[in-house]
Amino acid sequence: MEERRRAVRHPVPGRVEGTVTAEIATALVDVSATGALVEHLHVMRPGYQYRVRFVGSETAVDLTCRAVRSFIVRTQPPGEEEAELVYRTGLEFIEPDAGAVTRLRAVAQA
Repeated sequence: MEERRRAVRHPVPGRVEGTVTAEIATALVDVSATGALVEHLHVMRPGYQYRVRFVGSETAVDLTCRAVRSFIVRTQPPGEEEAELVYRTGLEFIEPDAGAVTRLRAVAQA
């Protein structure tokens, strides 16, 4: 079989662990003083922590959250290949700064 790599890979002795950070587009459904409900197309696993950013016209809010529940609410009509599952996930804020929830409510009202 013809080699298609542009560079040689080198084996790594032992185990080197890391993390993968991915962006998941979300829509804010509702918000409280302790958390928020978001809607999205990709799995967010309960028990996992996520760094989320909500952007309004005049401000952005960054929060560390824990997914406490996640469930399928519907399917989205097929795109190019197949229908996608639409999820809603309940997020619990983890030690938000004093103004984060106020700013998030302002983003939601804009």
